[in-house]
Amino acid sequence: MAMRKAIEIVDTYGNLSSWGSSKGKDNCCQWRFVGCDLNTGHVTHLHLSSLNYLDEYDGYDESLASNISSSLLLLRNLRYLDLSHNQLSSIPSFFGSLANLVHLDLSGSYIQGAIPDELGNLSKLTYLDLSHNVFDQGPIPKFIASLTSLTYLDLSANQFSGPIPRQLGNLSKLHHLDLSSNYHLETASIDWLFHLSSLKYLDLSYIFIRIVNFSHWVSLIYKLPSLSVLHLNHCNLRIGAQSSSFANSSAPISVLHLNGNQLDSSIFDWISNLNASIVDLDLGDNKLQDLSYNQLEGMVPNSFHNLSSLQTADFTHNNLTGNLQDLLYLLPEATLQTLLISENQLTGTLSDITAFSFLEKLIVDSNQLNGYLPKEFKHKSILRALSLSNNHLQGSLPNFTGFSFLEDLYLNDNKFSGSLPDINGCSALKSLDLSGNQLSGWETQSIGRLTNLYNLDLSRNSIKSTLNEHHLSKLNNLQLMNASFNSLTFNISSEWLPPFNLAQLSLASCRLGPKFPIWIRNQTEISTLDFSNTQISDTIPMWFWDNFTKIWTLDLSSNKISGTLSSIPLHIDAINLSSNYFEGPLPLISPLCSEINLSHNNFSGKLVLSKAEVFSLSLRFLDLSHNLLFGEIPDSWKYFKDLIFLNLGNNNFSGRIPMSIGYLDSLNKLILRNNRLDGELPESLRNCTNLGFVDFGLNGLSGTVPAWIGQDLPQLYGLVLKSNKFYGSLPDDLCHLSDLHFLDLSMNRLSGNVPQCFSSLIAMTNHRTKTTDHHKASLYRRKCSEITYCTSNIDDGVSFLDEALAGWKGKEREYRGNFPYLKMIDLSSNKFTGGFPAGITRLVDLKGLNLSRNQFDGKVPVQIGRLLQLEVLDLSGNKFSGDIPRNMSDLTFLAYLDLSTNNLSGRIPLEVQLQTFNSSMYEGNPGLCGLPLTKRCPGDKTSVKVPPPSTGNEVDEDEILYERWLYISAALGFSTSFWGICVTLLVNRRWRHAYFLFLTNLKDQFYVFMVVRIARLKVTQQEERPCFSLEFICRV
Repeated sequence: MAMRKAIEIVDTYGNLSSWGSSKGKDNCCQWRFVGCDLNTGHVTHLHLSSLNYLDEYDGYDESLASNISSSLLLLRNLRYLDLSHNQLSSIPSFFGSLANLVHLDLSGSYIQGAIPDELGNLSKLTYLDLSHNVFDQGPIPKFIASLTSLTYLDLSANQFSGPIPRQLGNLSKLHHLDLSSNYHLETASIDWLFHLSSLKYLDLSYIFIRIVNFSHWVSLIYKLPSLSVLHLNHCNLRIGAQSSSFANSSAPISVLHLNGNQLDSSIFDWISNLNASIVDLDLGDNKLQDLSYNQLEGMVPNSFHNLSSLQTADFTHNNLTGNLQDLLYLLPEATLQTLLISENQLTGTLSDITAFSFLEKLIVDSNQLNGYLPKEFKHKSILRALSLSNNHLQGSLPNFTGFSFLEDLYLNDNKFSGSLPDINGCSALKSLDLSGNQLSGWETQSIGRLTNLYNLDLSRNSIKSTLNEHHLSKLNNLQLMNASFNSLTFNISSEWLPPFNLAQLSLASCRLGPKFPIWIRNQTEISTLDFSNTQISDTIPMWFWDNFTKIWTLDLSSNKISGTLSSIPLHIDAINLSSNYFEGPLPLISPLCSEINLSHNNFSGKLVLSKAEVFSLSLRFLDLSHNLLFGEIPDSWKYFKDLIFLNLGNNNFSGRIPMSIGYLDSLNKLILRNNRLDGELPESLRNCTNLGFVDFGLNGLSGTVPAWIGQDLPQLYGLVLKSNKFYGSLPDDLCHLSDLHFLDLSMNRLSGNVPQCFSSLIAMTNHRTKTTDHHKASLYRRKCSEITYCTSNIDDGVSFLDEALAGWKGKEREYRGNFPYLKMIDLSSNKFTGGFPAGITRLVDLKGLNLSRNQFDGKVPVQIGRLLQLEVLDLSGNKFSGDIPRNMSDLTFLAYLDLSTNNLSGRIPLEVQLQTFNSSMYEGNPGLCGLPLTKRCPGDKTSVKVPPPSTGNEVDEDEILYERWLYISAALGFSTSFWGICVTLLVNRRWRHAYFLFLTNLKDQFYVFMVVRIARLKVTQQEERPCFSLEFICRV
C-alpha cells in the first residue's frame, strides 16, 4: 500500500480496484497497470496514463491528484514511469533520484511551473516526453543536453521561449526530436542538428527559424542519412536556391511536411531527387504556382513520376493553376491514398477517379473547376471522402453506385442541375452536402435508404417536390438536416414518429404550415431549429417548450405565429421570433441568452430590465424594433457588457437616452429611431468607442451636434440624426471620421457654414475604400468535419445587416444588404448658409448629395463635375445663382437632379444628360431658359415644344431611361441586321445567287410537301368510304 499512498489517486471508475492489502490483493505484481521483473519480483513499470479518461469529446474526469509522495523512491528498480494525461500540478524534484529510470512520460498532464534541474541526474533515461503542458515561459533547460542516453525527446506544445540551446547537439543518440508548437522559440543556426546523425524524426513546426533559406535545410538533410520524417510547418522558410543546386539526396525521407511557408514551385526540383521514397507530402499554404504541364515544360511531370511511393499529398491553399487532369496524370495511381488540393486555381473537370485503386480521400474544393462530371464511373472505388464544393461544375450529378465505402460527399456550391442523384450503392454514406446548386427534383428514393446518413444538406437549391414520411423513414442515424430555401412541401402525418432524433433541423422557406408540424414533437435532442418563413399560421403548441429542453438556437421568424410569450427558456442561446403576430408584454429575458430578435411583432408595454434579471446577462444581440413598446428606456445597460447590436427603433419610447448606455463599450450598432425621445445626447456615449453605426433619427432630440462624436468614435461609418431638433453649427471634429460614408442630418435646425474639411471623409473619396467589413456582423459558430474543411451545416446563430432609411431620388427608401455601397450626405431642411461646401467637391466617390431647403448662395462650382459617381443631386430650395456648370453633363450616372427654386440663370446646357430631366426640376429659377423649360432664351428663333404638364404619377426616372434605351437599342439592332444583310447580298454576287437559290429550293420543297400531303388525305378518304358502305349493307 506504500505505492498507493505514494500517488494519491481519485479512482472514479474503479480502475485500481485490484490494488490493496487484503487477501488476494497483497501481490503488487498482479495489480493492474503495474509491471515487475520476472526474476527479482521488483516493480519496474508503472503505466498510469489516462486513468479516468472518458472519451475524445468529454475529455478527462478526475484523474491523478496533484500530490505525489516521495514514497515513490521506495521503488528503487523503477525503469518505466507513465503518468501522462492526468492532472499533475508540478514535477516533484525527487524524480531525479529514480536513478534506474529509462522511460518517463508526463505529457498532457497540465503541469505548471519549471522543470526541476534534478531531472538531469537521470543518466539512464532514453525516453522523455514532457509535451502538451503549461511550463513557465522561459528557455529550454540546458540540463536536458546532459541526458546523453536519450533516443526520444518530445517537448512540443509548451510555452518555451528564446533560442533553442545549441547543446542539444550533444544528444547524438536521438532518433526522435519534437520541439514543435512552442510559438516563442526561435533559432538562428541549425549547425547543432548536424551532430544528430541518428535522427529519424524531426519536428520544428511553428518555431521562428531565422534561417529562411531552404537550401540550408537541404544541406542539413544530406548530412542526416537516417532522417525519414521531417516537419517544418509554418517556419518562415522560402526557396533560396536554383534547381541546379539540388543534388540527389540519400536520406530515406518518407514524410515531408512544409505547410505554411513561402515556398514556390522550385521546391519540386528538390522533391524529384528524393529517390521515390516519399510517402506523405504536405506543401499546403505556400506560394506554389503553375502546375500546368506546358507552363513548366515537363519538369513537374518528371518530378512526380519519380514519387512512385507517394500515398498522401497536400497542396491546400496555394496558387496552383492549370488543369486538374494534368496534375492527376502525374500522381501514382497504384499508391495514392489521400490528395488534398483545395483553395487553388485549378480548372478543368474531374474524370473517372476510380483509376486510383487505393484513393480514400480527395478534397478539391474552392478551385475553378468547370464542365461536367462523368455520368458513371468504370470501376468500383474505396473512396471514403470526396469534396468538390465551391467550384463551377455543372450538369447532372453522376451515379455513385460503385462507391460503397464513401462516407463523406460534398458537392455543394456548384451549378449542378437536374434531380438528386441515385446513390443506392453508397450504403456507408454519413454526410451528404448538395447545397448551393440548381437541383430541381427529388425523384429518387435512394436518399431515404441511407441508414448510416448523419448529415443531409440540400439547402439553397430549387427542389420542387412534396415529401412524406416515406422519404425519411429509414434515416435511422440522421442528426443534421438542412433543406432550407427550396420549394419543398412537407406533407407528413401528425401520427408519424421519425426513426431519428435530430440535433439540427433547418427547413427555412419550405412549406410546413399552416399548422405547426406535430411530427417533430419527439425530437427531444434537437439543439438548432429553423422554421423561418414556412407559412405557419398557428400558435406555439404547449408541448414545444416541454419537449425541446436542449434547444440552443431557435428561428421561427417570418411566419404568422400568434399568441403570447411568457418567458424565454433558460437553455436557449439565440432566438429569432421576428415578423410574426406575437402580442402582450415582452417575455422575461433568460440570463444565458446571447441573441434575441423579437422585432416586427405586436409586443406592448414597458421594457423592464431589473438588476436581478440581468446581472449575469451575456446578451450580444437585441432587436425589439417595430413593436408597440412605450415608456422610458430603462437605465440598466451597465449589465450588458457584451452587447454588440441594440435596436429599439420604431416603438413609442419616450424620455431621455439613458446614461448607462455609455457602459456598452463593445457596442457596434445602436438604433433608436422613430420613437419620442428628447433631450441631448448623453456624453457617456463617447465611451462606446467601437460604435460603427448610429441611428437616432425621427425623435425629438435637441442640443448641438457634439464634437466628441468625431473625437471619440473613430470607427463610425454611419450617422443618422435626421428629423430631430439639433441646432447650431457642425463641429470640425466630424472630419476625423475617416470611415464615415453615410451622413444624414436632414430636418433639423442646424445653421452656419458646412465645414470645409469634409474633404477628409476619405471613405467617400475612393471607390476602392473597403467599407463592407463594418456592416455585416455574424454571431454564428460553424463546426468543422474531420476531413479538414468546414461543412455547410445549419448556422447556429444570428447574422445581421445595417438598415437605413435614406431620401433617394425624391423618395424615402430602406437600404439593407446594399447599404455598404451607399455613400451619401443629406443636409437638407436645415438653415445652413454660405456658398456651396467646397470640401464636398473632393468626395469623388459620393453617390448621393442632398443640400435642399437651406440658405446656400453663390454659384454652383464647376468642381461639381468631379463627382462622376453621383446618382442623386438635390440643390433645390436654396439661393444658388449664376449659370448651371456645363460639365455637369459629365455626371453620366446622374439619375435624379433637382435644381428648382433657386436664382440660377442662363441657358440650360443642351447636353443630353441634362435634357433628360423633367422641366419641374428646373422651375422656380426666373433667369433660366431653354429646354426642357417653355421659356425661350434670347436669340431662339423657333418655338419651343412644350412638354406635357406633370400629373403627379410620373414613372421613376430610372424606368423612363431604361425604356427609352430599350426602344433605341431595338431599332438600332433591327436596322443594323437588315441593312447588313441587304448590303452583303448586293455587293457579293456569289452570296446573292446562293441566297436566292436557297429561297427557290425552300419554295419547291414546301410546294411538294403540300401536294403530297393533300394527295394522302384524298386517298385516305376514298379508302374509308367503301368500308362504311359494306357495313351498312351487312346490317341491312
